[in-house]
Amino acid sequence: MAAYGTTSREMNIMVSYADYLLMWLRRQGITRIFGNPGTTELPLVEALARQSEIEYVVGIHETAVCAMADGLARLSRKIQVVSLHAAPGLGNAEAMIYNAAFSHSPLLLLIGQQDTRLRYERPFLGAPLKDLISPLVLDVWDITEPDHMLRSMRQAWARLQVEPSGPVALIVPMNILSQPVPGDEDALWLAPVVPVKMENAPSEEITREFLSLLAKPSPKALVVGDRAVQNPEVLPALSWIAHYGHCDVFGEPFATQLSFLPWDDACYKGRLPRAERDLSRCLSPYHYVVGLGTEMFRVFTRGEDHLPWWDQASIIQIDSDVRYFHYAPGTASILAPLDSFIFSVANRLPDAIKHEPTAPVEAGERPRRLETNHVGEEFWRSLASLIPPDMIVVDESISAQSALLRHLQRQYPATYYAQAGGSLGWGIGAAVGMCFQNSKPVMAIVGDGSALFGLYALWTAAHYQLPVRVLIYDNHGYQILKDQIRDNAKAHELLDIRQPPIHWPSILKGLSCFVLESALPCSPQDLALGWQQFAGQKGPSVWVIHEKI
Repeated sequence: MAAYGTTSREMNIMVSYADYLLMWLRRQGITRIFGNPGTTELPLVEALARQSEIEYVVGIHETAVCAMADGLARLSRKIQVVSLHAAPGLGNAEAMIYNAAFSHSPLLLLIGQQDTRLRYERPFLGAPLKDLISPLVLDVWDITEPDHMLRSMRQAWARLQVEPSGPVALIVPMNILSQPVPGDEDALWLAPVVPVKMENAPSEEITREFLSLLAKPSPKALVVGDRAVQNPEVLPALSWIAHYGHCDVFGEPFATQLSFLPWDDACYKGRLPRAERDLSRCLSPYHYVVGLGTEMFRVFTRGEDHLPWWDQASIIQIDSDVRYFHYAPGTASILAPLDSFIFSVANRLPDAIKHEPTAPVEAGERPRRLETNHVGEEFWRSLASLIPPDMIVVDESISAQSALLRHLQRQYPATYYAQAGGSLGWGIGAAVGMCFQNSKPVMAIVGDGSALFGLYALWTAAHYQLPVRVLIYDNHGYQILKDQIRDNAKAHELLDIRQPPIHWPSILKGLSCFVLESALPCSPQDLALGWQQFAGQKGPSVWVIHEKI
């Protein structure tokens, strides 16, 4: 007799712990597992073949499947599962796990491990996987006995539901997956995981002090991070807070989503610079700097002279995780759920602004483009006018990003996603992953270097006939690096990808994609005709734009 609601059909096909694992995932609402299979995952593959509720999304490289799961997790904000193959597979995937850690994507990584009976014999494909993955995940469970698996799964699932989330890992040996389940089944397999909730609102005192700060006439900067704008319901409240307090609003230096304010809003000043010196100059005019769910101290480069702008400002940090607090002098930190804090403050604001507006501050330029050629600028302007406002755009354009964002206007929340960690090869896979949920085409805009790292995902797009649209902006080299050494022609030659030139049509057609090529300059009329072909395909299509440099 089936216990705790298990159907007879489920009991009949459950012959191993791999079967039990899939049953448990189904009960948590999982409908697909992304994976690149290997020998250590064969027991899981066989179990997947014995059922039909969970789809196995196969990819031809771990970079691709991790990026797909990351993209879908970011779009849906639901847990996604990835199956990885032992030490080499994990090594391939780590660049994308690094990205997922910075975007706080809820990923459950099932990492195959060699037979536990071989652990002392340096087995083929074996390695201390926990040591390899620990720096990149929130937590890792190294399963060595069958009865460890269920309890580890429950702990991992509970951790994934706590914001900010991120990847967690289970290391599962192949012999445990294939081991038969004892007749006296553990009731915990069928018991639901009680979600962890954090709904405490900030105290009345904290809310009152923050409202008093907003009413001050002193210059104020509001730095809003990605984690503060993930819930579209908070966006009107954030806008009202910014306007009530006459705050200049910035995105964090490595923002991966667009601001909750439109580009032409007087409060919006663009993203903070990524170099410490520029960041210091940008924020130094403000008496108060408020950070909401942000890593505003995260910079790309540090100059020879260190400029601590916080010496002259009072910093107020609001976050739900102490890991993101920066303990600079004069800093006040408030630990609170971000949504709860935003709503608590917004609900206490008066119906009209009664205090005097803050004197305007010259807080620095809006994001500047790195490109200097007029032809490229006109291309991005024309392209942005063709992209539908509700189309999801996945951006890994790297050196062209500043020009793209000057012209790309997004009217709907969650229609723009950029790379978080800096590991190339994410953009195409993330867009492919989003196509599994989104009914309309998803567009990835990537540079030539980024594309070369992520082409594997196009095979999966062709296999499932997903409507992903990939635009490759080919400037024949690592332009983002050249821009940092502008006056070194010899170094530029070392960074070129010109000889031999990459023959994109051959590669892309070999992956069963529709391919279109254009060279700049390209008239708006020609771009519009190209867009019709590019956007009108049923399956994956790729448009390669060659920049004349």
